[in-house]
Parts: sequence; structure tokens; C-alpha cells
Amino acid sequence: MEPAGDAATVLIGRVVKAHGVRGEVVVQPLSDVPGRYDVGTEVVVGDTPRVITSSRPHQGRLLLAFDGIADRSDAERLRGREVLGQPVDLEDSETYYAHELVGMPVRHVDGRELGEVTALIELPEAAGYDLLEVTHGAGSWLLPAAEEFAEVVEEEDGALVLLVDPPDGLLDGEPDVVPPEGSPAADVVPPDAPEPG
Repeated sequence: MEPAGDAATVLIGRVVKAHGVRGEVVVQPLSDVPGRYDVGTEVVVGDTPRVITSSRPHQGRLLLAFDGIADRSDAERLRGREVLGQPVDLEDSETYYAHELVGMPVRHVDGRELGEVTALIELPEAAGYDLLEVTHGAGSWLLPAAEEFAEVVEEEDGALVLLVDPPDGLLDGEPDVVPPEGSPAADVVPPDAPEPG
């Protein structure tokens, strides 16, 4: 899944910190599109176009080097910067940008209708994932935007549905449901609550 960037690019990662003395940086990847971080790929770091000159995995993240970043001092200036890449045509792919999930109906693997994705909420890099806000009735709940919990499936009629298998306890009880601003908490009904009557 990938968050949106601007009209010409998409957000594919964030620089967490400098690494070593040769200009490498630790990047939290926000894209699962193959080839995003290959050597020779042009990206935008902050506001500056850069070419990836080195790329390797590191403790669940990536170590990247960019042209024009020669030492740790240069690398430190990239801390916290967004890494943007060119959009790719995902129409015939099973990969989706996270922002494309907004508006998609959400269904539990057991068949329950759980609402609709209404927003993408970005978390700090340390979390390793962002959150999808799912609205159900008068309230909403938050789902980790991670492949182990959610996948897009196509219905027989061609409609797309986000099929989810949320962590144990996420949907158990009212405390997990957050009422929207201005909405009385008494009107909030958890997604798995039985119908009244």
C-alpha cells in the first residue's frame, strides 16, 4: 500500500536517520511496489530529485544512498524528509495505494460488514505502518494498514472490498469504537454488536 504524494508523485518512504559515515540513510518504506528502491531509480527526497546509488535491507527497513549525499553531515540534513516516487499503473496489479482504499467497503473474513474506509492516518515512522479509519454507523474504528490484517478482494460483480482479519480484541466492545466529533457516545454501536430488539 502506498500513501498519496502530490499530483506527480506518491509517497514511498520517509528518511528516519543517518547511518554510518558514508552518507547512507535509514528509510522506512511505505511502498510494496517491486523496484521502488532499486539502484538507479530516481526519487525526490524533500524537494530535491535524487538517484538511488545503493540500496539494502536493514532491520525491517532500508539503507539507501543517494547521489550528492557524500557523508554523514549531508545525510543528517535528510532526517524526516519524505521520499517520493513516480506513480505506477496498478490497474492490472494486486497492489493498491493506501489512499485508494478510502471509500472502500470493509468486510470481516467471517462475512460481517464492518463499515467503510473513510481516512488514512499516518503514524510516526517507528510504528512501521499507518492506520485506516473505518466508519460504521455513528462511530469509527482504526485498522492497521498492514498486509497481515487486510487485503483487497474483487467481488463477482467487479466491486472491490477490503477483506480484513483484524488483531484479536480490536472489535471487542465499545471502547474500541471512537465517536466522530460532535456525535454523542451513547449512539455508538460496535461493528460486531447484535441488532437491537
